[in-house]
Amino acid sequence: MPNLMPGMPGTKEAFAISKVKEDLTLRVPPKAISHYKISEHDYVILITGHIGESGFGMIKKDTALKSVFKRFVKEIKNCEEVLMRNDRAFVMLKIDKGVIRLTKDILKAFYLKIGDRLMIGKSTTVTMSFVPIEIWKKKFKKHGFYEAIENMKKLEEY
Repeated sequence: MPNLMPGMPGTKEAFAISKVKEDLTLRVPPKAISHYKISEHDYVILITGHIGESGFGMIKKDTALKSVFKRFVKEIKNCEEVLMRNDRAFVMLKIDKGVIRLTKDILKAFYLKIGDRLMIGKSTTVTMSFVPIEIWKKKFKKHGFYEAIENMKKLEEY
């Protein structure tokens, strides 16, 4: 997983870029699946990242059930059902061969649209982030991390 600013501790590590496809699918990079030990048919939970910002965090359901999100995850009864709690969206999906299938309601809950290009990065030790690249570019630019913006162009795209 490349660090977007090699040699600078604490900067963003990224796996790849993934685009929301016309068929509402999103590919999770194999390196991210491996890093987070997600198996081919695991259930994953999507969670609002920064409130009011596009994108989401993704965590294995089993891991989420051992985290601060446990009580919310236990409330989710069906796959693809959007659960709103404390201005955060929670959704359970099944990952199938590295692909998650979104719905229009899920896109709406996470402020996404078809064609959005999301950078998949290491958010925490248990959560990966899926955030539109334009948001990352804006954040990097604000902090003068121009090298990170250039290095984003080198990420593999799915």
